[in-house]
Amino acid sequence: MELPIIDVILSYSLNKLELIAFIFAFILAIYRKPKIFSIAISAGVMSAGLALGDYLHSNVLSLLLIDDQIYYWYLVWAVFSLFQAFAVIGFHWLFGVMFSEQVKLVFITMAVNALLNTLMFIDRNIVALNFDSSPNEYSDDSWLLWDLYSIGINANLLFLALVLLSRGKLKGNVVWMFLLYCCCFAALSL
Repeated sequence: MELPIIDVILSYSLNKLELIAFIFAFILAIYRKPKIFSIAISAGVMSAGLALGDYLHSNVLSLLLIDDQIYYWYLVWAVFSLFQAFAVIGFHWLFGVMFSEQVKLVFITMAVNALLNTLMFIDRNIVALNFDSSPNEYSDDSWLLWDLYSIGINANLLFLALVLLSRGKLKGNVVWMFLLYCCCFAALSL
C-alpha cells in the first residue's frame, strides 16, 4: 500500500493544524475577559482527545499487524468522538458551567464524527460495499462515499475549531454556520 508523499504530509499537517487551533481556542477562552469557561473546557477536551488519539494510533495501534491496524482504525476514532462528547458534558457538570452556543455544536459535530467513523468501519470491515475482500486498501479501490466520509470527518473538526475560535454569539446564525461548514468541506475537498 503506497501513499504519495504529499498525501501523507497533508494529512499529518491538517491533523496538527486542527490540534493547534483547539489549543489556541483554549488559550483564548482562558485569557479573554470575561473568561469563557465553557469554550475552554470544550477546546481543552478536544485538543487532549486529538493528541491522545494521535498517540494511540501512532504508538499502540502500530504494534498490531497491518490488517488489525486497518480493522480497528476507524472504530477507535468513533469511540474517541463519543468519549470527547461525554468528557465535555462531564467537565461542564464537574465545574458547574453552563453550555455556550459553541459547545452545543461540539455535541452535534462529535456525534456526526462518531457516525461517519462507524460507517467507515462498517464499510471497510463488515459490509465491504464495493464487494472486495479488502476494500479501500488502495486509492483505485475507493468509492465516492468513502471520500465523502474522509473529507467530512476532517471538515467537522476544522469547522468545530473555527467555531470555538469565534467571538460572537451563534444564536440565529444558522445560515452563516452552514456556509462556514460548506467552506471547510470545499477547502478540504480540493
